[in-house]
Amino acid sequence: MPAILNGYAKCVDETMYFLLKKDLSSQVKGSVFEINKEELFLIDRWELFPQYQRFQVNVLLTETNEILENVYVYTKLEVGKYYLATDDMGFSRNPNANENNLNAFIEMEKAIKDFPLTDYIFLYDINEQEFEEINKLTHPYAALIIDDKENRNYVAIHGSIFAIKEDGKMYAALTSFSQKSNLNSIFYYQAFNEKLLNSKPEITLKSLYDNTNIDFLINKKPVYYLSSREDKTINETQVGWYENKAFELVEKDFDIDPFIRFNKMLKAFFDTKQKNDK
Repeated sequence: MPAILNGYAKCVDETMYFLLKKDLSSQVKGSVFEINKEELFLIDRWELFPQYQRFQVNVLLTETNEILENVYVYTKLEVGKYYLATDDMGFSRNPNANENNLNAFIEMEKAIKDFPLTDYIFLYDINEQEFEEINKLTHPYAALIIDDKENRNYVAIHGSIFAIKEDGKMYAALTSFSQKSNLNSIFYYQAFNEKLLNSKPEITLKSLYDNTNIDFLINKKPVYYLSSREDKTINETQVGWYENKAFELVEKDFDIDPFIRFNKMLKAFFDTKQKNDK
């Protein structure tokens, strides 16, 4: 349905990607789509959430002149300078690249449609200075790449880095939301620690923005590996451990808010870790 978002301006930054900025004198024309929960998680993957963060707004439906409440829109934090986008401005200098990327994404989604919905958290030990450095990052986004050339296996997930404190310790939490994956925390623990059978993969942690320095994490290995998986066949939430390093939380239903899931996974991890430590 065609719609108008009032109070925001459509802008573009130095990366040539669009974003929204509050502006009471402006409006953004667009379309509203009715989607289900699984499709929302799919859009999160396409938008590399939380690089593009979603929030709720009210929009005006232009055909009926009605207000539609609680519509999700996506925007990102600008990189460098930003300015108003013109109506004829394309999303990219090369429109064909956009179509090719979207088609490749759709084909990938078809291939993994039966994989469970999964969140990941990789916890790194950090000191107080590194804790402060993470909190100062404006674009704390990174890609974790596992390249097993010998067996021709390649895994890449995007993530965001958060600084957390728990029980007097400080951690960097590399977090990836709403992935469709058949790989759990055990796989990543084994990959990082050369425990995969007949495999010695190259592992790279790479910042996704030039203005983000995460060198202090690149040469570290996570101390704990967490995954949270949706399984609609179970009736009660389940937790499991592997070698006191890999932790998995299994839930019947994923909350629509990724950060609620993030906090729930961490709480389940630290609660059971505390019991195990005793």
